[in-house]
Amino acid sequence: MLLLGHLAKVQGLKGEFLFHSLMDEPERLPALDGLVLAPPSMNLEEAMSPEPPARNTKVRLVRWQQDRPCVAFEGIPDRTAAEPFKGWALWMPEALASKGEDESFRHEWIGCGVFMGGQKIGEVVYLSPAPMGYDMVTLRDLRPGRAGLREVPYIKAWWKVDLAHQHLDLDGPPGILDLQ
Repeated sequence: MLLLGHLAKVQGLKGEFLFHSLMDEPERLPALDGLVLAPPSMNLEEAMSPEPPARNTKVRLVRWQQDRPCVAFEGIPDRTAAEPFKGWALWMPEALASKGEDESFRHEWIGCGVFMGGQKIGEVVYLSPAPMGYDMVTLRDLRPGRAGLREVPYIKAWWKVDLAHQHLDLDGPPGILDLQ
């Protein structure tokens, strides 16, 4: 399953939540089928059919509140009904997701080798959205004498991506891996 975002806090009296979105277009949520709400302790990434307390749901409303999406769900009519779901995650089956020709899912990057100048310098641990509007590539540093994780922004001009071969070429500015 794909993680779409988290329900931040309850907003207003009509059962709406501020939504911390991990997707590019949260306004598409009402048209999506197969959505699942799950507590933050449940990782549904590998789940085929979620177990309770996770529950199937349908988004009835998406609106914007000061540049942040708010969502409301069928069956959660008011603030009292919404409170127990604060902090829960919204998931969808990957099979129901669509992506364009040059698009990928974040989880497809995990484990890919990162190369600079033909040398393997790291391995992707995860991709996460950044407030600046691009994803951050977190990689395990495999350079000799180095250890730990490094974050590099996914700026398209810096990266050549071959997910089929799990090969990512990074051509960023000098010293990009040494900034933290």
